[in-house]
Amino acid sequence: MLSVKALSLQKHTCRTHNLTALLFCILASSVSNNESLAAENEKPIGQIAPGLTFTGELRGRYEGWNFFEPSQAGTEHEYDFWATRTRLGLKLETDWVDGFVQTQHVGLYDLPDNAFAPAVGPLGLGGAYYRDNDSRAKSLSDLHLQELWLNFKMGWLGAPGLNLKLGRFGVNEGLEYKTGDKSFDFLKTFRVSQRLIGNFDFTHAGRRFDGFSVVYDKPDYNFTATGVRPTQGGFNIDVQNQMSAVDVFYTALTSKRNALLPGTEARLFYLYYNDARDIRVVDNRPLAQRSFAQDDNVRVHTIGTHSLTLLPVGPGQFDALLWGAYQFGDWTNQEHSAWAGTAEVGYQFTKLPLKPWFRGGYTRSSGDDDRSDGTHKTFFQVLPTVRLQALFPFYNLMNIEDTYAQFILSPLDNVQVQMNYHHLALSSTDDLFYAGAGATSRTGSFGYFGRNGGGSRDVGQLVDVSLSHKLNNYVSWNMYYGHVFGGTAMGNAYANNKNADYGFVEVQFNF
Repeated sequence: MLSVKALSLQKHTCRTHNLTALLFCILASSVSNNESLAAENEKPIGQIAPGLTFTGELRGRYEGWNFFEPSQAGTEHEYDFWATRTRLGLKLETDWVDGFVQTQHVGLYDLPDNAFAPAVGPLGLGGAYYRDNDSRAKSLSDLHLQELWLNFKMGWLGAPGLNLKLGRFGVNEGLEYKTGDKSFDFLKTFRVSQRLIGNFDFTHAGRRFDGFSVVYDKPDYNFTATGVRPTQGGFNIDVQNQMSAVDVFYTALTSKRNALLPGTEARLFYLYYNDARDIRVVDNRPLAQRSFAQDDNVRVHTIGTHSLTLLPVGPGQFDALLWGAYQFGDWTNQEHSAWAGTAEVGYQFTKLPLKPWFRGGYTRSSGDDDRSDGTHKTFFQVLPTVRLQALFPFYNLMNIEDTYAQFILSPLDNVQVQMNYHHLALSSTDDLFYAGAGATSRTGSFGYFGRNGGGSRDVGQLVDVSLSHKLNNYVSWNMYYGHVFGGTAMGNAYANNKNADYGFVEVQFNF
């Protein structure tokens, strides 16, 4: 919901808290003073009283999978299923404190009950949902508390811009603020944020975090410090339960766009992750040699940075992104030392029809080239929203080399078509080919799984296309299709079929 404090148009002032009411007010002001005044008094949808708003979301998605096929007989690699998500919330906004409470109902229908093979893990997300939920039923549902927080504004104490949030809330690192520029914020959301910590809302349950967040937001910079424990979520639909054995601390200092350099923002961040769950970790050692996190904790420190630039150049705008991270600490009974980096450039012809946007990039993360040297070198992606970097989420940012090209068209302001090509390879052939998005359950699943590429680096090529269409301020829909031309590593892991397809259609209503 978009808030607007004031608009002056043809000597009429229209005050509202919702984009729909604002557009209605603008239209009415062109007709008559009386109609403008009437629109001015219209309540936005969901508004109960000034500062008190009822919010909601209804999302439905149909997913179809033709996943890679392992040699294990009797598994389901080809299937489809449905899912719904309903969220209802109440939002309070005052001069000194904001608050929010939200419930969520998740329904999963006709899941595959045998889309899992021990040597390679779940065969698509249907297998992940089925395995991560204890009921082991083909259809599942759960109603739970999704968010409950208070945000105290310290301006009335003489510290404008200082806020303290307490409770259960979302954390999307790298998205501490938005600029209001559509293209810049698109890059922040889909190419910068949530690489290491995210709400994972692409899944039908998402995840949330219990704890605190301190934010000091000024015109030129933003400082954020957050200490939390994640809930279950993602593939486990029981988001109510906190994973109390996992601790996360994140802090970031962001120089806002144009503060230091024209069109550029920059961030320095630090992330600490501690995992003491009674679960065996996943790495390239033989299974019997892998420790349980409860016995020898996973303690990973990550320091990193990013720089994002968007500048007008010629008949359009140029963009560039640099992102990098270094990790150290303990991987149970091993030392941990790893790294990852990304470089991207793009150019959009903003004055041409369809506004074509060409982008390309390269990502590489470290893998473990020696399982017996006492040092774990595989980059650890922590708790990401993994699908932002992997639209077909059969891989992630661990032990991967990803060379990619992106082409975006905007036929209308409310329509976007995106096409992507990825050439994927393993950074280290002595390591596994990883997938997953971090801890989703208290027990039973570490959150990542690995497959043996058989000594080959060649993962394959991914081509995909997606369409998103915002019908109005409340209703949107999107669709996606991706195909993987599997390489030698995929053939070694999935002997019966090294190629795969994934697609979905989704409709969403928000207010």
